Amino acid sequence: MGEFVCARSIAVGEVKPTEPILRIRIGITDVGMVAIGSGLSCLQFLDISYCRKLSDKGVSAVTEGCYDLRSLHLAGCRFVTDRVLQALSENCPKLEELCLQGCTNITDSGLTVLANGCRGMKHLDVNKCSNVGDGGISSVAETCSNSLKALKCLDCYKVGDEAVLSLAKFCKNLETLIIGGCRDISDMSVRSLAYAACNHSLKRLRMDWCTNVSDSSVKCILSQCTNLEALDIGCCEEVKDAAFHGLEGKLGLRLRFLKVSNCSQITVAGIGLLLELCSSLEYLDVRSCPHITEALCNEFGLQFPSCCRVNFSGSLSVPDVFV
Repeated sequence: MGEFVCARSIAVGEVKPTEPILRIRIGITDVGMVAIGSGLSCLQFLDISYCRKLSDKGVSAVTEGCYDLRSLHLAGCRFVTDRVLQALSENCPKLEELCLQGCTNITDSGLTVLANGCRGMKHLDVNKCSNVGDGGISSVAETCSNSLKALKCLDCYKVGDEAVLSLAKFCKNLETLIIGGCRDISDMSVRSLAYAACNHSLKRLRMDWCTNVSDSSVKCILSQCTNLEALDIGCCEEVKDAAFHGLEGKLGLRLRFLKVSNCSQITVAGIGLLLELCSSLEYLDVRSCPHITEALCNEFGLQFPSCCRVNFSGSLSVPDVFV
């Protein structure tokens, strides 16, 4: 499939009408979007992230002309509102991927309308959408229950237990869940996620800064989510070594990436318990953990897997496994 990259302007006539992919980074306005909608009817993938001049008018024009749209990235398009979600629902039933990161005018009502028309949604990114809460996420979870594989709600402070309970109840194929910074989420809903139908599909879970989450729910996640590969519990200050106790009966965890930075109650003893089961661990982040230093690990005799990089001080690059 082809690709068209434009720096400041677009001449639609220079793009083949059958071109399925279009990425535009800066400068396009609603006028250009209207041209795309009328001239590229076969468009399936459109990335107009951080085109900050765009409004509902331009994006809606694309939905009306590009009915085969499968993927739309609108990150940083601050003027986009629920009207675009209404247009997508009415015109783009094949939409599978939607990125709305930082679109702060999006609300629960818009997500409910979107889900009703785009029931095959697989990847939804509402990171930093501060007006999205339990109602919108619950609607998506129920309506797109069979298709949803990735949901990103970073710093959506209105998202709480109700949303996670809905995901646990309906979404049996969920692979990636980002709820970092959703501080109202508690052990109750995280435990339900561990025992839900998605516990065999869940591979990536980010819940840093979920300050009401403790070792009891983390232990449930580790013991029940058998295919979990990446876990971020950074700044979950209630998590202690007990999260890693009682896992001895497991045949072995598939965990490859673990972030426990700023978890002040986890010690080298807890990490030692985890290492006994995690032979595939590739990255461990223990920054700002006062009881897990390189000297203490050496003193305790911890044996890390040969492929494992341990980030003690921030000197290592952090792999972005939650993209």
